[in-house]
Amino acid sequence: MRYYAEKYRSQGTELLGKTVEERGQVEQWLEVEAHEFAPPVYNLVIHIMFSTKLGITADQKLIQESEEKLHKVLDIYEERLSKSKYLAGDFFSLADLSHLPFVQYLTDPLGKEHVIRDRKHRSAWWDDIRNRPSWKKVLQHYPPPDLS
Repeated sequence: MRYYAEKYRSQGTELLGKTVEERGQVEQWLEVEAHEFAPPVYNLVIHIMFSTKLGITADQKLIQESEEKLHKVLDIYEERLSKSKYLAGDFFSLADLSHLPFVQYLTDPLGKEHVIRDRKHRSAWWDDIRNRPSWKKVLQHYPPPDLS
């Protein structure tokens, strides 16, 4: 992601930040996404969506623990988003973009939209980033799977 954001920096939205400080904030939130947000969501996706297809039994304890971890992380997001429109500041960045796929899975096929919607600032952030024309275009080509 960083490679493409840098390579096409002059085209479209500036995703890496315009200053060293902004770049630092983008990098910080990318790390939070990778190490704190993604692991519990990944567990939820695997154990709720794909356990049957993978031939494993959904681990209910792991699902519960993952939801608890996710709530704690999202409390930190709520605090941050109460101070800025986006994670790295008042500009849409790679930090926000990197969250789109997993949050989409949480809200659509997993039916766990409440984890985003139960807080005002997270909900507003999600509405903003998911309604970007570029994300809508992605979803037209790659819709989330239907679990029904």
